[in-house]
Amino acid sequence: MENNSLKNNELISGISILAVLKYAYTMEISKCLLIEPLLSYTRVLQVLKRTNSNIKSIENLIIKESIVFANFSSRYQDKLLLSVNSIILFEKLGLIKINDGKVQFTGEKFNFSNPTLGGKAKDRIAAAKRLADILMKGDASELYLSLRVEI
Repeated sequence: MENNSLKNNELISGISILAVLKYAYTMEISKCLLIEPLLSYTRVLQVLKRTNSNIKSIENLIIKESIVFANFSSRYQDKLLLSVNSIILFEKLGLIKINDGKVQFTGEKFNFSNPTLGGKAKDRIAAAKRLADILMKGDASELYLSLRVEI
């Protein structure tokens, strides 16, 4: 049972990364590793999936939405292996390509509207465009600093 749960987690995380890459097309691995920990915050997911959301940066999330990322560094560490496994899995599936520290979207045939993906994946797909915009705005080092990730 636990093994199935691990696969589901890697699939959900992979779909989240893939959905963000659909809009960004190419992204540094370091930015891709922020996707899962960010979307694991229910409040972040709710804000980003809203169609009327005008959040443009991590700072907007913190200031406008009063989202506290006090434990983000530990959440990042907790989700790091999951994110890496998901990236490797989706590369093996041919949906992304890893080259020179960047992850590239190659999942043009992936059906993001497939109802069998489930509600959790659907919510993350809905948040992907806004999250892609946020992640593409600044340098990875600025994002890590804003989120206070300790490496």
